[in-house]
Amino acid sequence: MKFFNMFYSLVLASGGEEVINPIYEGLTLIGPYAIGVVLLLSLFYGIFLAVKYAKCNTAEERANAQKTLINFIIGAVVVVVLIAVLYAIRGPLANFIDS
Repeated sequence: MKFFNMFYSLVLASGGEEVINPIYEGLTLIGPYAIGVVLLLSLFYGIFLAVKYAKCNTAEERANAQKTLINFIIGAVVVVVLIAVLYAIRGPLANFIDS
């Protein structure tokens, strides 16, 4: 809570633009690259887990590998969606904080 109060007072003291503009510009610059890097790393790790699943010998190993693969896919989708949402709302978020 202390950080939020400090951030809020900083925004009020500076009129908001000096604080929000670097954040907005950073998200604009990094957003597409972050989505691409996360997707690429997810693709490689997903292939690794799929190969690991294919190499399983017993049914128990296969069930554990399948659970790991499913959990990874769900996690990767959530992370990509959250990054995309943050990138998409950067403009309205900056306008909201400025007002």
